Amino acid sequence: MTRKDLIKSLTRLGLTRPQARSALDSFFGSITAALREGRKVSIVGLGSWEWRERRSRIARDPKTGKRITLTSREVLFFKPAPSLRQKLKN
Repeated sequence: MTRKDLIKSLTRLGLTRPQARSALDSFFGSITAALREGRKVSIVGLGSWEWRERRSRIARDPKTGKRITLTSREVLFFKPAPSLRQKLKN
């Protein structure tokens, strides 16, 4: 599903295309702003996004086979809601 598809689905609810685009931009903007501040975002029935720390580790370069050290870093993690997981299983 693309952004365009989401806008089209919002227009089926009675919103005009510009209203739907604005609503979607506002929704994604709010999620982005919260994540930038380091806050956890949780939407009931969909899931939650949060930053998690990845520890530094030793890995192998797949091209050369040499050992390299990956530094610790933060990664964005999404955990689907149990209800969403159940719907996807059926």
